[in-house]
Amino acid sequence: MRKIRRHLLADETGFTLAEMMVAITVMIVVFFALHNIFSMSLRVFSFGNDKVEAVENARLGVERMERELRGAYSYDKSNASASDDHLFFNLSSPGSAAMPGSTQMTFGNELTSDMKLTCPSTGTCEFFTYKLTQPNSGAACTAAPCTLRRVNSSSASATGDALVESVALNGLSFSYFRADGTAVTANEGEIERVQVRLNVNVDGRTQVLTTNVDLRNRL
Repeated sequence: MRKIRRHLLADETGFTLAEMMVAITVMIVVFFALHNIFSMSLRVFSFGNDKVEAVENARLGVERMERELRGAYSYDKSNASASDDHLFFNLSSPGSAAMPGSTQMTFGNELTSDMKLTCPSTGTCEFFTYKLTQPNSGAACTAAPCTLRRVNSSSASATGDALVESVALNGLSFSYFRADGTAVTANEGEIERVQVRLNVNVDGRTQVLTTNVDLRNRL
């Protein structure tokens, strides 16, 4: 029995250095392969997550803008003067019609049931301006990221509320049409439909939302 035991112990030579190196090399290759697969999965997940965030961010802003724009109201329906029937104007002269711009527009919603638009210093302001600004101010945006703001004020310099952040430079545009689809470029009174286009960029991932809004008080 002792001879057999000594024979078995004598045969326990273990692994050679070369065998250990081969085993370690194979394990390293396997670990690197698993690491690459895991990293790719994380990148795919991150891409999808950023895209969802961009879509939801843009959609919320566009939906609110669309709702208020659809209800754009004549400046003053309480009198019979056609000169007060305009829907779009400049804050510096709200009583006069003004063709809205391609990157900024001002209109109003009738909220106090008096058939006209007002914006007192205290109380309910019925003027709304949508524009693209710097992230932390009401100044015009000159470099991305930009912020879509909703200004509920009679002051053109008011900062307003941030609706959508991470908007691309020149990422907000308005186009104006008649009901038959022909473009309107000069006469505010002919605008019956507004196309809104918003381009949001989150960590290099871009999402563009476009919607056509029919003006309820022009159709």
